[in-house]
Amino acid sequence: MPVTVATLRSTPVKGFLQQEVDELVLDERGLRDDRRFAVVDPSGLARYTVQLRQLAGATASWDREADVLELVFADGERVSAPVVEGEHVDAHGYGRRPMPGRLVEGPFADALGARLGRPVRLVRLEVGVGGPGQVTLLSLAAVDELAGRLGVPELDPRRFKMSIELDGLEAHEEDGWEGRELRVGEARLRVGGRVGRCALTTMDPDRLRRDHDVLRALLDYRGALPTGEPPFGMYAEVLAPGRVAVGDPVELA
Repeated sequence: MPVTVATLRSTPVKGFLQQEVDELVLDERGLRDDRRFAVVDPSGLARYTVQLRQLAGATASWDREADVLELVFADGERVSAPVVEGEHVDAHGYGRRPMPGRLVEGPFADALGARLGRPVRLVRLEVGVGGPGQVTLLSLAAVDELAGRLGVPELDPRRFKMSIELDGLEAHEEDGWEGRELRVGEARLRVGGRVGRCALTTMDPDRLRRDHDVLRALLDYRGALPTGEPPFGMYAEVLAPGRVAVGDPVELA
C-alpha cells in the first residue's frame, strides 16, 4: 500500500488550535508559516498551550502577503489587524531556548491579556517554533493503535500537534525511519529522533480538559525516552524545500 500524506496541520500562533490545510510550504528553516507568532510573558517567556487554557478552541489565520493576522476565539470574537512590528524582544522558551522576534503592536496583546487575566505580549518570531526537528511526522495507524489500548473507538489526532499525518503505514512504522531521507511532495526530509510527549496529549484539543490517560498508555507499551517522556511520532529536518500537499506520495530515498 503506498504511503501518502493524509493530513497537514498548521497554526500561525503558537498554542492556538491547529487547523487542517491543503498544503504546506517547507523551506530551509521548516514550515514557513507555522507558529511564527508567540504569546509571551513580560519576562520574555513564551507560553505553551497548557498555559493558555483560557484560549481553548481559539484559532488564528495569517495572510502572509497582506501581512494581516486574525485571531478567532471560541466564543466567536474576532481580532484582526495588520501586523505592525515594534521593538526587538529576546523571547525564549523553556530551558532559555532563544526565540527572538519583534513585538506586534495593535489590539492583539490587550485581547489576549483580557482573556488570560494577566499582561502578555504578542511577538513575531524570526524563525517559526520547532523542536529538535523542524517538521513532525505521525502515522494515523499509530493513533488507532493507541486508541485501542485506551479502549476508546477513536482518538482525535489533533492533540498530538503534528505537522504531517501519514496513511499507508503500520502502527509506528515511522520509528524505523530514523536517519533515513524521505521525499514528501516537492520536499526532501531527513528523519531524526522520536518525539517525546507531554501532558497536553491527555487533553481534549478543543476544550483543553483532561479526558484520556494517554501518557500512561504510551509508557505502558512504548516505554520512555531518556527524558522520561514516552515517544510518539518522529521529528524531521528539511534538506530540500518545496510544497507538500494532502495526497502527496511519501517515499524513502
